[in-house]
Amino acid sequence: MDPFLTYVPLISATIVSALFIIALLNFSTVRRNLQKQSEQQMKSLKIQSEQEIYSRIMDARLKLENTEVFTKMAKGSPIFAERFAVVDSPQEYYIIVAFFDLFEFLFRLHKKGMVDSEIWFRWKSYVKTMMTVPQFKNVWDKTKDVHGHEFRDFIDSL
Repeated sequence: MDPFLTYVPLISATIVSALFIIALLNFSTVRRNLQKQSEQQMKSLKIQSEQEIYSRIMDARLKLENTEVFTKMAKGSPIFAERFAVVDSPQEYYIIVAFFDLFEFLFRLHKKGMVDSEIWFRWKSYVKTMMTVPQFKNVWDKTKDVHGHEFRDFIDSL
């Protein structure tokens, strides 16, 4: 009997075992990649949901604040009275505050790398232009303490 033939079963078993191990490693890698993709998709969906919820909240806030009933109540507050005094009407104040909320939201998205740099450049230029409007500057001076410190630093640097 040929001595090589005695080793054929051992060589075959080794090759099959190696192929099995390679298949397991590939399966494990594919599984990890699928998990990573799934996690990224879930994160993306969560961010989209948060953005949609934030947008709806801001819309509801503006609609609620920009009513005669709320304005009448707000005028009784020394804080609101002081803020209304720097604009021509409470509606101007509400609109300006909504702009600042939008700007801060975009600023946060930019910080997270979710806004294209060219688009951010345009928004940054727009914010800078809006800060030349006296009412915007006046409202900012009265309300900047309610914004995040990074956003405050950004607006104050313009």
